[in-house]
Formats: sequence, C-alpha cells, structure tokens
Amino acid sequence: MNPLTYTPRLVKALPPVHVNGRALKAYAMFADPERAGELPKPEFLEGHAATVLSRSPEPGDHAAGFLILHRGAEGTYLLVSQWYDADMLKHWVRGAVVDAEGNTAFEPLPQRDLIACVWELEVVRFERDAWVNTVLARGSDDRAAIDAYLETTFSGWV
Repeated sequence: MNPLTYTPRLVKALPPVHVNGRALKAYAMFADPERAGELPKPEFLEGHAATVLSRSPEPGDHAAGFLILHRGAEGTYLLVSQWYDADMLKHWVRGAVVDAEGNTAFEPLPQRDLIACVWELEVVRFERDAWVNTVLARGSDDRAAIDAYLETTFSGWV
C-alpha cells in the first residue's frame, strides 16, 4: 500500500470505560471496515488504559477524557487522552505487542514524539469541539457538564 494514499477509516463509539477515577469515552477505529464487528470488550480497554493511567487523577486533571483503539493497516494502537487544567489535553500513544502466547500489551512507540495519525486527529478534533461545547462554553466542569461531554460521541468515517 502506498503510504501517500488516503482511504477513509471507520470509527465506532463504544460505551465509556472507567479507569482509576476517570471516565473515558471509547472509540474503535478500523483500517479494514470488515473487522468492524470485532469490537473490544470494555474490560480489555479498561485494563490497557489502566497501564497508562495507573494513578488517580492528580491536581489539575479532569476525571474525563477519551481513548482510541486503532486497528490500523500496519498495527494496532491505543491512544489515551485526559483533559487537564480546563483547556489542555494530556495524551499517550501506545503500540500493540503480542507475545508468543497471544497476549497483547501496549507499549510506548519507538518514535516517542508521535501524537496521532491523520485519521486519529479527526477524532481528537471532534473531542476538542465536544469539550469546548459541553464544558468550557458552560464555564463549569460540574457533573451535568461532564455527563454532557461523555454523551457527545462520534461514529462514522474519517
């Protein structure tokens, strides 16, 4: 496949997962839309997100964010993002490593400066807009605002 070729990818919103005091919107993204029926179980997402968010939220952290499990053409990636200090985003990218027994772990990428691919950035853009419209525009991060944020999801082609 030519890396300069753009082919849309399917994104499916999943139920939020809860990780060490945080609620994370969850998305599955597929380079091969025929694999779209292979949705990850919440326990799988929670377990792997917990390896990134291993502690409770720290001062300035919001207890809300999102994750993307991207079953890409060249590998599977887990992106975990958490809102911080009102208008900033903490972000971690991990790549899947499968051992001889078939167990999956997500480890930091060798290219540690990467933040997302063009398809993932569309979900990040959507999440930016959702955070602005449901939390920042209200001027509050109370339960109603966070619930509105968690209920605002994207599914479709990017």
